[in-house]
Parts: sequence; C-alpha cells; structure tokens
Amino acid sequence: MLERSLLLQLTSAFIISFSFAILTNSPRKSLLYCGINGMCGWLVNLLLLRFGFSQILSVFFAALAINVLSEIFARFLKNPVPIFLIPGLIPLVPGAGMYNTMIALLKSQFELAIKTGMQTLLIAGSIAVAIMIVTSFNWVFKAFQRKS
Repeated sequence: MLERSLLLQLTSAFIISFSFAILTNSPRKSLLYCGINGMCGWLVNLLLLRFGFSQILSVFFAALAINVLSEIFARFLKNPVPIFLIPGLIPLVPGAGMYNTMIALLKSQFELAIKTGMQTLLIAGSIAVAIMIVTSFNWVFKAFQRKS
C-alpha cells in the first residue's frame, strides 16, 4: 500500500509540473524535464518527511534539489533556469495552507488562522531561502570561474 501511495504521489507531482510548464508556454523540449524536476522535488520532500524531518525543512531541501536540477537542466538544454524552476516548485507551494488560513479567518478561528498562516509563511520562506542559496552559490562559482 505504501508503494502505491508513493507512486501515485510521484505521478501526480510529475503531471502537475508538466501541466504547469505547458500552461506557461515552456519550450516543448523542456516539458519532460519540468515534470521530472517536480517529481524529484516531491520525492525528496516525501523521503525527508518519512525520516522525521519537519515539513518546513523537508520543503527547504526539496526546493534546494529542484533548484540544483533546474541549473543542470538549464545548462544541458541551453534554456533559462526559471523554465525548469517554476514548474518544479509548483507541487511544493503551500496553497492548501493559505486556503485553510483564510477559512479559519472567515470562521473567526483566529488561533487556528495564526497557526496555519505562520506554518504557510515559513514553508514559503523556506522555498525562497533555498532559491536564494543556490542562486548565490551559482553566482559565486561563475565569478571564480571568470577569474581563473
């Protein structure tokens, strides 16, 4: 049962990323790589959650993996990084958390709204920090390459 659930989630993450890449008019040759990127990121997220990591940390490391894969795919296919990065991150975006925060606010459940809202903001922040780390490292690496 566990394997079936994992396979279903990975297939869903692939389809979501692939579909978002189509929606954003990504080049045809990059669509498969966008799906693979989202699927790999979701796999990292699931594995870390099953090993006991918090949701925030697992999303952070998944976003790191997606960003590194995006850099590799961009160089391999000679496309800009955001073509692979944005569709790859879509499965990790905490949309349900924002929805639940708004529902709690509408029902005047302010403690629950604060709890889910903070969790959602921390997850979104971890995605942003992961992107910033990989991008900064890439810039430093390119600067050292130019000097050599």
